Amino acid sequence: MTVESRLKPAHHVEPLVEGVSGLWRSTGQDPNFWVLPPPGKKRHRGGWTRLICDLRLPTPADLAPYPAIDLATIDKSKLNPVLYVDDGNGFREDLCIALEVSNGGIDNLIRLPRRVRGLRFDPMNARGAFVLSGLRIRSLSLPAAVSEIARRMIAGLPESERAWRRYAPVALRYATRTKPARVWRTFFRSARPKPAPPSYKAWIDLIEAPNKPTTAAMRVGIAQFARRPLISIVMPVYDTPRVWLEGAVASVKAQAYENWELCLCDDHSSAPHIRPMLEAFVAGDPRIKLHRRTSNGRISAATNDAMALATGDYLTLMDHDDAIPDNALYEFARVLDEDDSVDFIYSDEDKVSIEGVRYEPFFKPDWSPEALEACMYTAHLALYRMDIVRKVGGFREACNGAQDYDFVLRYTEHVRNVRHVPKVLYHWRAIPGSTAQHMDNKDYVIDAAVRGLEDRARRTGELDFVRPGAYKGCFELRRKVRGTPLVSIVIPTAGRDSVIGGRSVDLAAACVESIRSLSTYGAIEIVAVDNGDLRPQTIEALAGHRVRTVTYGEPGFNVAAKMNLGARAATGEVLVFLNDDMAVITPDWIEAMLSVLQIDGVGAVGAKLLFETGQIQHAGVSVLHAGPDHIRRGYPGDDPGHFFSTVGNRNYLAVTGACMMVDRAEFERQGGFDERYAVNYNDIDLCLRIWEGGRRIVYCAQACLYHYESRNRARTVDPGELARFHERWRPVLPRDPYYGEWFEAMPPTFELDPVRF
Repeated sequence: MTVESRLKPAHHVEPLVEGVSGLWRSTGQDPNFWVLPPPGKKRHRGGWTRLICDLRLPTPADLAPYPAIDLATIDKSKLNPVLYVDDGNGFREDLCIALEVSNGGIDNLIRLPRRVRGLRFDPMNARGAFVLSGLRIRSLSLPAAVSEIARRMIAGLPESERAWRRYAPVALRYATRTKPARVWRTFFRSARPKPAPPSYKAWIDLIEAPNKPTTAAMRVGIAQFARRPLISIVMPVYDTPRVWLEGAVASVKAQAYENWELCLCDDHSSAPHIRPMLEAFVAGDPRIKLHRRTSNGRISAATNDAMALATGDYLTLMDHDDAIPDNALYEFARVLDEDDSVDFIYSDEDKVSIEGVRYEPFFKPDWSPEALEACMYTAHLALYRMDIVRKVGGFREACNGAQDYDFVLRYTEHVRNVRHVPKVLYHWRAIPGSTAQHMDNKDYVIDAAVRGLEDRARRTGELDFVRPGAYKGCFELRRKVRGTPLVSIVIPTAGRDSVIGGRSVDLAAACVESIRSLSTYGAIEIVAVDNGDLRPQTIEALAGHRVRTVTYGEPGFNVAAKMNLGARAATGEVLVFLNDDMAVITPDWIEAMLSVLQIDGVGAVGAKLLFETGQIQHAGVSVLHAGPDHIRRGYPGDDPGHFFSTVGNRNYLAVTGACMMVDRAEFERQGGFDERYAVNYNDIDLCLRIWEGGRRIVYCAQACLYHYESRNRARTVDPGELARFHERWRPVLPRDPYYGEWFEAMPPTFELDPVRF
């Protein structure tokens, strides 16, 4: 019997269009619905069940009747549907079923426990919009379940094997040669759904909790510190709800590291409970200081007044409704005890709902200056040297709303030694109206951040532009290119055709035509490196686009040698290595990459590359023990990534040589590409040598091209090259500093490892 079930929005879900069913918006990281039993029933049936519903991402056609809704402004994310089951002991991670989406919906065979007290449906685990309707639950008898399992098994076979005359003999042979009990278990196991998606709660239980030091252990460690500097915690207060203000101050007082002072500033609160609460805090602990303003000065003025109370050697910032774990200051003090030259420390963070549920962890990269110019990634918890704070001059009222972002941008221009503590040491309280709950709640934050970034660009170069990115909280900063350096584009090519967009294309000719016709940067030379066998029509096409050709005459395929040959023949002071299966998308791609390359300390720059389908081909490279790999390969082209990793400029260990810009002097200093890597890893090896030399590698999201993924050769990995790569770099790189160790490695997605969590 099939039953139409009712969905009741429970958490982080609201209608995308008021009064319109089926169109939904996720407002947080944990959207879910209650799946109500059918009318007249108290609960759902257990046993074999077929769950069917329409679930997909919205299209422009869905929103055409609602012109007020702009699809381009809605957060985009993958569907990741999960069904949670309450068997009488509440919803929990060990009783959840990951559902599979295909053809715009779900049609999954699942087996529910005998006792079902409730069902919860989670369509995704991020903010975004989705279409969900028609949830139907069909309870199956054992014969019906057997029939459905068989049908699905056959449907999964290649089409040529689905006929009974082919499939039945194989199945019969297996059944007669295997014990019946094993056949039966294998048969039913084939219907088991895929493993549940990874859970932050599992990470907390398996990693954080067992490794968090006890209070006693921390105090033993503190007693052995050679120095115990005073840390000033600055907290502006304005009309904070009683429960959250109490929680914030209590979390400070619970710190195992006790050499702190809490500097409070009441920004002329109107709520009657604020004054007596603050006075009680001061009376109860001599380490708590208070300043009361006689007028409301907003956040920058209140923070500066609180900062004026500080007498510590170091300063950290806290919002009046957030919390820190009891080891937060201890972890920072431990870093300072190990190295007192550290100028700036920051930790990972997460959010906590008003129900006390922790979610949306932000496992941050190690120090990434270019990432900081794309978003306020260091945020909380962070520690600042007071002497540099005084030099910077506190918060600026012109940047109210993004005052901490502007402050960090100015502060980090004076630091030399930065440390990232990869532990969650700050909990943002997601209460209604807070930035933690949704950036949309405070639009003025965006304008303030733009002002701070514009000033940053002027201080460190010449401003070209700063603009908000497609996702709120992400920004595009660009400095003007200094001078007009000649950019030499080196293209190794085999001069072959391929089918692109349904037609046969001469790859090299199409690539250079795209560069010449679309690129807005004028000072370009193009050097094509061929094998000496270009066809006359290709030679003519290249000549027509003012391409100089160089022939690689050695036997065998060696792309590293071809690129080195092209670099020697080129005359530009800037080199771009480009595959021949590329097409320009953003006309100012060279300006975007060049403006990044000219930043002090940057050694190489890569572009955002998309497959012909519009999916991501390259948005940075992780270098893990499994081998180098492209992050979020295959995700939608407008995917925001992990805290804007895909849509904002970001530091990585490497970028792909399919489109890489490097200063000629740096390229020659490194000796070019290592020609022992004839096919693979020559680009990654070059990036790592540049990084090892103290220069940064940057993924430039503002430069975008199509990459048809080496259409002119088969994709191979030489085991010898991989072994050589591991021998060279594993001792140097025990971990990737820009890709958290808790994320899955194969493939690298910036998502928690599903095997571990």
